[in-house]
Amino acid sequence: MAGGEGTRLRPLTSMRPKPMVPIVNQPVMEHILGLVKHHGMDEVVATLMFMPQVIEDYFGDGEEWDVNISYAIEETPLGTAGSVKNAEEALTEPFLVISGDALTDIDLRKVIEFHDSHDGPVTIALKRVPDPLEFGVVITDEAGRITRFLEKPSWGQVFSDTINTGIYVLDPMIFDHIPADEPYDFSSQLFPDLMKKGFPLYGCVVDGYWCDVGSLDSYRQVHRDILDDKTMIYVPGAKARNSVWVGKGADVDPGAHIGNKVVIGVNTKVRRGAVLGDYTVIGDNCLIDYDADLQHSIVWSDSFIGAGSELKGTVVCRRADIRARARLQPGSTIGDETMVGHGAVVGNGVQVYPYKRIEDGATVTSSLIWENTAVRSLFGTDGVSGLVNIDITPELALRVAQAFGSILPNKAHVVVSRDSTRAARMIKRSLVAGLNSAGINVRDLRVASPGITRFTTRDTRCLGGVHVAASPDDPQSLEINFYDCDGIELPSWVEKKVERLYFRQEFRRSFFDEVGEIMYPPRALEYYTAGLNEALLENGPICRKCTVVADMGLSPASFVLPIAGVSWDVELIALRPFIDSEKTRVTAVERDAQLEQLVRSVDVFQADFGISIDANAERVTFVTPQGRVLDYDTALHAMVALWCETSKTGAGIAVPLTASRVVERIAGQHGHDVIRTGTSRRALSDAAHSEVVGFAGSCNGGYIFPRFLVAYDAVMTLGMMLRMLTEMDTDLDTVVDRLPECHLRHYAVHCPFDRKGAVMRHMASLAETHEVEMTEGVRVVEPEGWTLVLPHASDSVVDVYVEGDTVATAEALLERYRTMVEHAVAEE
Repeated sequence: MAGGEGTRLRPLTSMRPKPMVPIVNQPVMEHILGLVKHHGMDEVVATLMFMPQVIEDYFGDGEEWDVNISYAIEETPLGTAGSVKNAEEALTEPFLVISGDALTDIDLRKVIEFHDSHDGPVTIALKRVPDPLEFGVVITDEAGRITRFLEKPSWGQVFSDTINTGIYVLDPMIFDHIPADEPYDFSSQLFPDLMKKGFPLYGCVVDGYWCDVGSLDSYRQVHRDILDDKTMIYVPGAKARNSVWVGKGADVDPGAHIGNKVVIGVNTKVRRGAVLGDYTVIGDNCLIDYDADLQHSIVWSDSFIGAGSELKGTVVCRRADIRARARLQPGSTIGDETMVGHGAVVGNGVQVYPYKRIEDGATVTSSLIWENTAVRSLFGTDGVSGLVNIDITPELALRVAQAFGSILPNKAHVVVSRDSTRAARMIKRSLVAGLNSAGINVRDLRVASPGITRFTTRDTRCLGGVHVAASPDDPQSLEINFYDCDGIELPSWVEKKVERLYFRQEFRRSFFDEVGEIMYPPRALEYYTAGLNEALLENGPICRKCTVVADMGLSPASFVLPIAGVSWDVELIALRPFIDSEKTRVTAVERDAQLEQLVRSVDVFQADFGISIDANAERVTFVTPQGRVLDYDTALHAMVALWCETSKTGAGIAVPLTASRVVERIAGQHGHDVIRTGTSRRALSDAAHSEVVGFAGSCNGGYIFPRFLVAYDAVMTLGMMLRMLTEMDTDLDTVVDRLPECHLRHYAVHCPFDRKGAVMRHMASLAETHEVEMTEGVRVVEPEGWTLVLPHASDSVVDVYVEGDTVATAEALLERYRTMVEHAVAEE
């Protein structure tokens, strides 16, 4: 059972599921895998939920451990019994259940033999402990039959010291008593239910070591227990005198001092003068620099411990960078890829979560969990974005609005809107207050689409706009998007100006009679609809009556589309045509179900096409009359083909660097130029703002028709699709069938921020032997295809995009450049 999130172990589990937390340089689950293999079991099913890919990538099919591993993944939490029920197909004979995140050396064969000798469907391995309050107590009679369960009892309820270890031997018949696809627990539901039904359940009291590694204190203690030989847990490396284990390839300078009960990982270097005191564990590929002093500490793999630094009773996670003379005091914990600056002090018990940067000489006395001490920048590719009430707080919104207002003239007007979520409403109110405090008048559209906000900003001569919405990629995150007077994202130099004021907190303050006003424009929706129809119907009405099924996605499109549809003489079948502040998160499973419903509806109503609109009424997904759901690349090619066929001008087409060369082939057949832009929305909008561009399309379902608005707008996209299909007197399936093939691939290579420059330097060197473009990232053009290597603006990855003339060529290009980037990341 390896689905644990391990929230009490954070920050150790911030970047991995609990079973992957290392103990003496091996994941907990790897120790458990060795235990079950030792007791003769070689068929393993792992039940996964939290970050399942991490476990699958590490263990694969189990060949390295000489076992066969399969996986059962939960889409939603199913409880202990429910998760095993999820793996029912693989469990057709009596089987052992064991936790993948509790460390033990219990004799499993004894438990299995006990089960085989008794007549019950359930046998529970029990362990006597001195303090049973934090565990489930199990009471048995003299024959071992269970008579009572007590979940986390008080001392007044403690009638036994035998606890439930979470290790069970079960018969497959128990699945008949576990409901499918809903949360269900072994100890609080299934076992009491079986007892009520008269089934005998047994407990087998076992000796041996068992520890639920559920807290930072127990994590430290389990290492001491292993090094004190209290448990028969495998420690990798060659054992030397004084209970010191040394991994293969480790390099320990003769001038270093190594204490008792120490573990040194593979390829780790310990330099002269360094001290590894008692009960210290060092992971693989670490560097312990000159005169560093480590006592009772645990350092994970790939970390750097600087010269003269002191670590006392601390845990340092993977890829941490502890600079010279830093001091980490007892009980402190340093998260993955955190940098502790030269001479900095991290106090007793302080927890520093991943990716934080502690400045040189700083003293940290409270945990760094939500706030980063060194934000790389305020703006990212999606405006100002982050987790609600963690990164994006009312306080941040207030200050960033004050900074934005301070760069505008006093008494200027700014349009503000939001989506239907309560979180966006909370943040919008802080933004309004911040703008008012800087002397800015606010035109509040309340709930509106970004398209309406952009249109109102541009056509009412406001000097800026702000829209707050849930992130389409992470419903727990918010995005705050700022617009200039044209309704386009701020240029980077303006963003830098806002950031400068934000970090310095140099805001313009308005006094009592200078505070900005709040206005509520009464006809913004009508003006927007009129402007949309003027642009769409400038060459006359849509002359063919069409039927369209539109999933409005609970978006503000439901305000506009029913009204606009009357002018277009379209029969509109609407799905989810309202906004809902209670329904803010759509899972991947729900998204698939919604698309299936859209496909069925297109078939039932014999519609000309279906369209799924995202929650912000910006991006769309098309469904053809035959029920094909178009991926974003195919939809872009279809839109380009239709626009080229119906365009009355010789204007060009703008697409990002990641779009297929199919765009050039289609455009070239009709005499249109193609302009390649950067991958950001701002870059595409800037190109579309030019007079030479008549259409711009992204690779994620967003389309720009500059005649109306230089921004994505789902309603305009629907209208243009209707107009172009009727002018061509064709259907979407026919358009798609005529498109050339394309073979695009993408891969994200993990890359720390401090290695991105080295990667790009390596890629740029290809200009000596290849045709290279450097509009954004490095784009290598070859006869058989192209490759774009592009560092991600806010994540620690480098994206590799490729296109080949054939599937085989695309796969070969991806493999070649993925390997090249990975080698560049790994090089010193």
